[in-house]
Amino acid sequence: MSAPTVRSGPASDAVAVPAGGPSIRAGGGLPTADGRVRATPDGGGLSTVDGGARVPEADLWCSYAAVRTLRWLGGAPADPDAVAAFLLGRRNADGGYAWQRGLPSDIWATYYCTQSLVDLGRPVPDTDRLADWLPRLRAADGGFGMSPGQPPDVWATYYATRTYAEVLGVPVPDVPGLGRWLASCQHERAGVAWQPGSRQPDVRAGYYAALAWRAAAGSAPVPVHRAGLVDWLRQRQDDSGGMAFTPGAQPCSWAAFRGVRALAALGAAPADPAGLRRWLAARRLSDGGYERWTGYGRTDVWSCFTTVGALQTLANEAPVPARPDDRADLPDLPDLPDRARLVDLVRGYQLPGSGFTYRAPEAAGDSLATAATLLRTQPGDQRAGSLADWLRAAQLPYEDGVMYMPGRGAEMRCTLWAVAALRAHGRRLDVDRLRGWLRDLQNVDGGFGYWHGRGSDLTSTVSALETAYLAGLDLAATLDVPAVRRFLTGPANPHLPGPLRADPAAGPGHTGTSPAAGPTGPTVIGTAQTARALALLGEPGRGRDLAGTLTRWASPLGGYAAVARAVPDLLSTYQAVLTSTVFGLPVDRPALHRFLAKVRAGTGYAWSPLSREPAGPLAGCLGAALAAFVDDDAPAGGALPRLNL
Repeated sequence: MSAPTVRSGPASDAVAVPAGGPSIRAGGGLPTADGRVRATPDGGGLSTVDGGARVPEADLWCSYAAVRTLRWLGGAPADPDAVAAFLLGRRNADGGYAWQRGLPSDIWATYYCTQSLVDLGRPVPDTDRLADWLPRLRAADGGFGMSPGQPPDVWATYYATRTYAEVLGVPVPDVPGLGRWLASCQHERAGVAWQPGSRQPDVRAGYYAALAWRAAAGSAPVPVHRAGLVDWLRQRQDDSGGMAFTPGAQPCSWAAFRGVRALAALGAAPADPAGLRRWLAARRLSDGGYERWTGYGRTDVWSCFTTVGALQTLANEAPVPARPDDRADLPDLPDLPDRARLVDLVRGYQLPGSGFTYRAPEAAGDSLATAATLLRTQPGDQRAGSLADWLRAAQLPYEDGVMYMPGRGAEMRCTLWAVAALRAHGRRLDVDRLRGWLRDLQNVDGGFGYWHGRGSDLTSTVSALETAYLAGLDLAATLDVPAVRRFLTGPANPHLPGPLRADPAAGPGHTGTSPAAGPTGPTVIGTAQTARALALLGEPGRGRDLAGTLTRWASPLGGYAAVARAVPDLLSTYQAVLTSTVFGLPVDRPALHRFLAKVRAGTGYAWSPLSREPAGPLAGCLGAALAAFVDDDAPAGGALPRLNL
């Protein structure tokens, strides 16, 4: 084996990598002479002038925040028909919506799509199907999960109750059960945490709990200890006048918005409303928008949304209405000068013929596209340094994981992709901060969710393990490893056949909720990810045995299908081949070559052979990695980066 080489760069973030890899072929273009973005020539992301890359599509959360902000300000998108079409394109046959076209429905996406359609004055189609789908999210303990089979959390419960009340216009079922579940989330009769048993109260969780109850029960007394929650929320305002999510955290506009809305729903107000108004007004920047944190210096759609929403709440002393975003028009305020300029700024975040991104599109890089492009860029390429710098900067001082888009919350899969891409170029994140972030994200059931407070799922849990592994962190010193093992190997995991399953008495803390429940039972992705997780948890033999069952999903067409006898797809194939290389198992390279020929689309790759359109930088990255693997006659031995979606 060649001696390790180290890419030149700051000593604090350089790491050893094998010579020549695992970067995935050349790629990545530069901004055009006029500073606008252009597509990379190999199916990668769109280059952005901030040094990163972005996916070509609009973003759902950005679109919701922009539409609602514009409505509050008395404006509208420049092309509302395009935004509506973008939203409706995420609708599934079950009546729910997905965060990306073709993915299963979840209540996060369903809430944002339907609320945005209502704000645009458009009808929500197939509400009867949506009404049939929503009860599938309900858990026996009274809360709601993000998707069927997932454990409940406060985020999902808020989205579900407001969808019942405001979109469907029907009562939330079993309000007493909901009240008991919300009460169980209150920590020591003060702040509200994300799930029952959690010891991490957060202003956002308090907001979601208070507003979920208002949507379900109107003005009925809240089921939590009200005085304790009000006091805890008020204490999140510091001497600067701003509010923070948790004790000791940095004040931000998002915490201000959620805090004042939670207090308003509880019939209370911040400790110093005038101080909070001054703090919000001081976040205004020269472009007419707002920054999220003091000194951040950048405007984005979420800071505009949260600042306007907080000022709107502070300006209205009337009780919170049944639909809390339907307050009277925002009055003229000295805290919100030049409203027309702010409207124009937010309108400028819309992509042509689509929805919105978080700021001017030519400067709106995202971490997944940037990581995918970096993985396809050879070390020494002139663009590799700026891409790596962008990813390191996405670990902002205020969040210790990597954000999908700077200014929003850190997310698990984005952090894994960033760590993998940086590692391929001899770079790294701040691992001390990363260690603390991973530790804080672990849920009471031992698993991990997409972001802080989300219910646990298999992909996020395996991504947490693989992030720690790639970052060189000691698992035992970073995570509660026995709890992770209980989550992954307990009786509810459908991907572990009987002989490989843990003792059915999985131990305390296991909720019995499947880490990857699906209507068809085990999937190739879940099986592959569970196998890799077992190896990282010190059980390589059991992981190898499980990886040996992946051939049941191999397709005669080449590649692997998500479920047996289905059409093969790129993501399933990548996960199966990656896992086979981890365990040194043989891979049918000719069959893989046949499959890649079917999903190759121009300079990129499609997710499925049924589509001939390139699916963007993430599919391009996975396809190029598999193509490089097929063309390499050397032993497999970890040639593929550990990437999950």
